Amino acid sequence: MRVLILDDNEELRGFLALALTEAGEDAVAIGDADEATTRLAEGSFDVFVVDSVLSDTDGVAIVQQLRNLPDWRDLKVVLMSPISTSLARRVAKAAGCDEFLVKPFGPQQLVESVKKLAR
Repeated sequence: MRVLILDDNEELRGFLALALTEAGEDAVAIGDADEATTRLAEGSFDVFVVDSVLSDTDGVAIVQQLRNLPDWRDLKVVLMSPISTSLARRVAKAAGCDEFLVKPFGPQQLVESVKKLAR
């Protein structure tokens, strides 16, 4: 499964990519929202893992934009968020997120979320 990770924290995105790669997934990690859109358009990704809080934009807004485009309506999305409220979860679901991970989380939680979406 091909996974695109968008997080502006270089250390974290490298850690997440490593965890997914060690679990047998093909993970690409980037730190820029515009590059994420370009990479999604160029390649076929099965899962998009995105941080809700980015330095240049809002992860939920990115997901909403993707869901409005026919090519990406079926893309599975995992939103990572430091906010654990039920409101944050409802907003993510309304935007089109399939999974919601509360930071901090362990690498196994991400692997399990991605594999769950593959089923």
